[in-house]
Amino acid sequence: MLTEVLLFVVTALVAAIVMEQLSFYRKRAWLPGPKSAPPFIGYIVDMVKRPFDFYEEQRRYGDMSWSAIMGRFFLFINDKTVMRRVFNNQDDAFRVQLTLSAPILMGKDNNIVYMNGPPHKALRKMLLPLFTRQALGMYLSIQEKRIREHIANWLDQCRDSSDHIQMQPLIRDLNVQTSYQVFVGPYIKDKGMMDELSQLYYKLNEGFLAVPISLPGTTLWYAVKARVKVVRILTGMVERSREHIMGGGEVRCLLDVWLKAVKVADADEEGKEAAEVTARHNTNEEIAYHVLDFLFASQDASTSSLVWMMQLLNDHPDVREKIIEEQERLRPNQEPLTPDIVDNMTYTFQVVREVLRYRPPVTMVPHVCVKDCQLTEDYKVHEGTIIIPYVWAPQHEDFPDGYSFDPDRWAPERRTEVHSQSFLVFGHGPHVCIGQRYAMNHLTAFAALLTTLVTWTRQKTEEGDKITYLPTIYPADGLMVRMEEFAANPVAVTACA
Repeated sequence: MLTEVLLFVVTALVAAIVMEQLSFYRKRAWLPGPKSAPPFIGYIVDMVKRPFDFYEEQRRYGDMSWSAIMGRFFLFINDKTVMRRVFNNQDDAFRVQLTLSAPILMGKDNNIVYMNGPPHKALRKMLLPLFTRQALGMYLSIQEKRIREHIANWLDQCRDSSDHIQMQPLIRDLNVQTSYQVFVGPYIKDKGMMDELSQLYYKLNEGFLAVPISLPGTTLWYAVKARVKVVRILTGMVERSREHIMGGGEVRCLLDVWLKAVKVADADEEGKEAAEVTARHNTNEEIAYHVLDFLFASQDASTSSLVWMMQLLNDHPDVREKIIEEQERLRPNQEPLTPDIVDNMTYTFQVVREVLRYRPPVTMVPHVCVKDCQLTEDYKVHEGTIIIPYVWAPQHEDFPDGYSFDPDRWAPERRTEVHSQSFLVFGHGPHVCIGQRYAMNHLTAFAALLTTLVTWTRQKTEEGDKITYLPTIYPADGLMVRMEEFAANPVAVTACA
């Protein structure tokens, strides 16, 4: 009896392996890639242990390649044209995937990332007033104030210790607190509430990267509990903002901008379905969910870019000096930042774009194929395929001398068509980042203030030039620096009211 059971188990196992490998063989067609994949687990160990090397090996296979991870067929895309087809949702065949735990943590029904078609279009249209020039100008003043405050705190830490300080967690705190202040600042009662919201966000972020199992005691379970609490707090803030605005109060944050713009739509050119979705997404709880989405969208990517900004400006002092020269011309007396001043920061803006290109914070944007699709003339994607548009590739391969850091490539006289087609840091198509100007302003403000308020030196470590995934990319040592006040502006750090 035992022999028969073992024979059955072995036979079933062999059959499952054969079926899996045959499925991979059928789906890969002519694609380059590994000759075969380890049964069931595929190349998950390589991807987890050395992610950057893993993705770079896939890039070297060419414009498209295949691999397998945990029994799923993966299609890796390095070509910008094919990427844009996926981002454009060609034939309505592709859906954003994010991490495996994200749908459990954030929910699919009320998360803008997972919406498509008329409901998604209607919701994005409703959000446009949040990112007008006037609104962005108000956010900019809040961003400047928070950046100045945190720089002052970093200086205090350096004065109190002879050691280098690790910037990645400090910049993460800057981003979290800035986002909360921009989005809901007037409705944060005190420092205790800010600290609580920050800690809850960190728990949420841990769940975003966790194993997709939400059982009591697991990381994802704690993250879901944190999400419920954050949404409850934010819902209360939405209610207070609604009362404030309906009572004739002034607009003071993104939430106020939203509530001032809210009108339950009648049926319009988007149709009844879109109008109903617009109305539903204006309830207190739904707005709270979307504010939470904004918090996620504004955190890890911006933190990554600010860390790289600081490291790259240290490594390229000539670039830092050019930013200082521009700032001294535009703000000779440390004038507060305004949209008009930022608009004239031509060189600083070039540096921001080059940091994003050279070190794109989100190197890949996972999608899943929901139905068979003829992606190119000679390759058909099968339903269930996980698609990895590897954004890192065109950011480097499509630009002349793309592996060099060169902000001057964005000067008007050097820009070519390849820039607009290959610069995919903010995505493309219906899900292109709606807050990209907000993010660019934040990076520009940081570069302008940091270079004119402090000087800093990076501690060269063995890990400092390596890239780690968290899941956005960072220097593996978290960027260790020493800083001191910029001699030309010894009292300007907290000068912004």
